Amino acid sequence: MGTVAFWSPLQGGSGSTAHTVSVTSMIGLEYRARLLLGHGGAAGERIEGAFQTGKEALNCSFVSRQDYGMDALERLSLNRRLNKENIRDYTVPLMFDRLDFVAGNEKREGTLPGYRSSLLPSILSCANEYYDLVLMDAGCGCEELDLRGDGALLSAADLIVVSLTQNIQSLENFFSGSQLPVALQHKPYIVVIGRYDSDSYCTIQNVKKRFGFNGSIHGIPYSTDFLDAWNMKSVLSFIHRSRHMNKHHPAFSFYESVRSLSGDIIGQLNLSASVKKMDWGA
Repeated sequence: MGTVAFWSPLQGGSGSTAHTVSVTSMIGLEYRARLLLGHGGAAGERIEGAFQTGKEALNCSFVSRQDYGMDALERLSLNRRLNKENIRDYTVPLMFDRLDFVAGNEKREGTLPGYRSSLLPSILSCANEYYDLVLMDAGCGCEELDLRGDGALLSAADLIVVSLTQNIQSLENFFSGSQLPVALQHKPYIVVIGRYDSDSYCTIQNVKKRFGFNGSIHGIPYSTDFLDAWNMKSVLSFIHRSRHMNKHHPAFSFYESVRSLSGDIIGQLNLSASVKKMDWGA
C-alpha cells in the first residue's frame, strides 16, 4: 500500500539507519500490518546489524542461503517470475506474519549490474501488492545514489524520511536545496533530527521558523539503551519491553519520539483506516 524510504544527505551521524529500524519495529509491534524491511546496500550492511538475520535466522525460516534476499528478487523480477504470491519466499521473517526482512545484495552493484534502476521499482511495486507497508533504508549521501540502488528507492517511494542533525550548516545546506535529490522535489517527506537535544538552540520550532518549513519535523534523541539493543541484535525486544517504561526512564523520550514518527508515517500514507493499532491491554 505504500513505500517509505529513509535517507540522509549526510555521510554519517544522522541516525538514518537507526530510524529505519526503530520505526519499522514500532509499527510492527503497534499495528496490525504486514511489513517488509530492506535496504539498497550490500549484504551485511546498514539495518542488518540490528537483527538476527544470519545463519540461525535462515535455519528457522527454511530459506536457502544461496537463494534469498535482493539478489533472488532481482533475478526473478528480470525473468518476470516475481509476484505477490512468491515474494515472501525470498525473505526472512523477523515477526511471524507481521515483519519480513529482505537482505542486501552480495555485490554492491547488485546481482545484475546495470539493471538495478529498472528492477527495484518493479520489486517494490510487487511488494506493495502483498505487504501493507514497505520500509527501505536508502542510505546516506548524495553521491552514487543510482550506483548503490538508493536513487531508485527514493524515486519509487511514496514518502521519504530525511534524517538531519542539529548542525546549522547541514540544516542550511538541506533547506536551501543544495542537498535535495530530484526525488524529494516531487513527493512528500518528513524531516527527522537525529540525536536531538531539546536544550540546543536548534530546536524543532526554531528550525521551522528560521527556514520557513511548514512540514513535519521530529526530533529523536540519542539513547544508550537503544544502542545496546542494536549491539545485541535485540532491537525488537527492546521496543517491545519499552512500552512498559515510565516517563522517568532514560529511554522514554526516545521511545515516544519514535512512536510519534511512526504514527505520522501511517497518517501521511493514509493507512489509518486500513492498518489498525494493536490493543496492548488485551
